[in-house]
Amino acid sequence: MLIEKQLTSPPEQFKKTIPIASPVSGQCVLLQHVNDDLINVGAWGPGLALTTASSKVVSPFNATVMKIDPLDYSIEIKSSFGLKCRIKYGLHTQMLHGAQFLTQLRQGEQIKAGAMLFSVNSAWLKQQGVENICIMTLLNTKALIGVLPTHQKFVDAGSDTLLTLYI
Repeated sequence: MLIEKQLTSPPEQFKKTIPIASPVSGQCVLLQHVNDDLINVGAWGPGLALTTASSKVVSPFNATVMKIDPLDYSIEIKSSFGLKCRIKYGLHTQMLHGAQFLTQLRQGEQIKAGAMLFSVNSAWLKQQGVENICIMTLLNTKALIGVLPTHQKFVDAGSDTLLTLYI
């Protein structure tokens, strides 16, 4: 499990910190409290979830689009410094067949921090019984000492730090 990299306080020794912005505005939720067995045990890596009314998901950093999965309502991006990140909207969305998931991006495309990754119809998803939650997890944390989730209860997309990486 990759969740072992998730910290509750800054490490005593580290060389560098890297702040990672939030992809949506919303209320922070620890992964352990997400109603998904794979996510709450850390199978997708350390990270944080956000309950949100937002329909737009933005890039937390300058990145390359690695994978777009409309059926899963998710996208994977890779930063210029090598960090791979998965951003997913909603839980158990496979039965919706990607409906109301919109993106203009293509695999391999370069994007800037704050650029829109995708949008969803959050009201429609709620009508379908899908919780309006956005989950951001880090897929490759081997080189990191750890990942510290923000202690803020609410964050704003693109401007507030969601995760701090310790190298």
